[in-house]
Amino acid sequence: MKSRFPRLSRITLKDWLELHPYKKEVSSDHFYIDLGNELQHELLHIDDEDYMVGGDYKQLACILACYLEDIVSHIGLWTSFIDGHYKLFGKYLPFYDTRNYERGSINLVDIQFLIWHFCSELPTQTRFVDPFSIENTKMAEFVYHFLTEKAINAPQNDDMKAALTLPQDANINQIVERLDFFFFKCYLHHYFSTSVMEEAIIDIKNQKSTRSNFKEQLENRRTNILLNCVNPLLARRANDMLASWIGKTHPLYQNIFSLSKRKEGVFLYEGSVANSVRMKHIASGITVEVQNTALNIPLKEYNTVVQMGIVQCENRWYSVGPVFLVEDPKHIVFNEGDKYLFSHIESQMGIVRRAEDCFLEITENKRLVVLDGKREAFAFIDKLWELYHLKYGKEVIDRKLFDIHFVTFLVDYDTENIVVYYNPRSGMEFYPDIARFISITDNKYFDKNAEANIEDLMLDDRVSPDFITFLINNQMIEIEHLHGDSGYTYVLANCDFMLRYCKKERYIYEPALYVE
Repeated sequence: MKSRFPRLSRITLKDWLELHPYKKEVSSDHFYIDLGNELQHELLHIDDEDYMVGGDYKQLACILACYLEDIVSHIGLWTSFIDGHYKLFGKYLPFYDTRNYERGSINLVDIQFLIWHFCSELPTQTRFVDPFSIENTKMAEFVYHFLTEKAINAPQNDDMKAALTLPQDANINQIVERLDFFFFKCYLHHYFSTSVMEEAIIDIKNQKSTRSNFKEQLENRRTNILLNCVNPLLARRANDMLASWIGKTHPLYQNIFSLSKRKEGVFLYEGSVANSVRMKHIASGITVEVQNTALNIPLKEYNTVVQMGIVQCENRWYSVGPVFLVEDPKHIVFNEGDKYLFSHIESQMGIVRRAEDCFLEITENKRLVVLDGKREAFAFIDKLWELYHLKYGKEVIDRKLFDIHFVTFLVDYDTENIVVYYNPRSGMEFYPDIARFISITDNKYFDKNAEANIEDLMLDDRVSPDFITFLINNQMIEIEHLHGDSGYTYVLANCDFMLRYCKKERYIYEPALYVE
């Protein structure tokens, strides 16, 4: 039982508007604000275990109030998510029994999932949250009855859907504006995006070179996060979320769904063509035509150099985010990868597939091998790329990705063994000192009593989801029994969802290999 109750901060109109696409209050707002304030007090008293702290109750109450508003007003944010889950997994939600699920209505399992999702994103949470815990179940049952009763008199918020509706001829700025809501303001993702931005602020403040233009650098980082970052729920970028919400019948669906990531680099202005400007990416030498010309800086042909980010939509390039004038371009230091900013994923995948053929030829069609430490790993790498060069007559120039010094794990000289896995999406992966878990032929390090911790594998960003899936699907590891009220059987039963949730960007990892 609680020994004392923390003082709660009331949900204000300002708090509420942070979760909405408009800037001024509408007629329905105060109903949901009052509901949220009542709910957070109830949540505080229900949470006997002090699972959350004072501010967490406020955040969770806002999310649950937004959920009710979403359902009552038929806004479609929640249904867009569950439809996406259904498309992937054949059921509306992970973990729970959804056989009697009522789409478009308040469901107990919705509440259970929202509480699980919120608690999983808490900064103090370093392990899996059990979606079947007694505390979660008790809180969800109360909230379900609370919201069901409130729904009787809950007003519809027609202004919100109107503000989100995307015109059929929307321009890039209108599209980015909607993307901003889905990634940063939508109640399903707000807590995650806020934590990402807090990390970005700390990182920028620690860089001495950004002190003179902190606001501009923060805006630039925010734009990169908006257009490139992956959200835990189904591992989707903002454009995927918006496309799912507007639906395939919208004329702009395909353009938004296929919107590229933001490519940031240093460009030389080469002149204007009709309604676009020619910008040469200095590191690669590639010239692109950028559609929107409002760069807010004076442009001189073959003289003006800028740092900017561009996105591709319907085969056209657009400048999105702040543009910085580079005053001394001669002293710019480019990274090796900068010259490949515009390389096509197809060409990189071609390298991955050719290297895969070499790998399988050397290993006699084994996708996973165990090597005796660092020295043998170096020899294996050299053997593979020598074969690659012999068969295809090309050198892989970004060799550092396959150098044991640069792989995901820091490998010490006294490493006893290294497991090498060939990922068909990205190439070789190296995992030191885990061979005792791997049940394969000729693995002298295998210990039949060793059990792998699935939490450690999923929560470690260095471990690819493909590697975990390969081990599980081929029954190469024994998963240790995990503690928890449910026994954590939900982890393996919902393995792909959990991998998306934990890995985020790593789940949709793209190769970065180039040849000359």
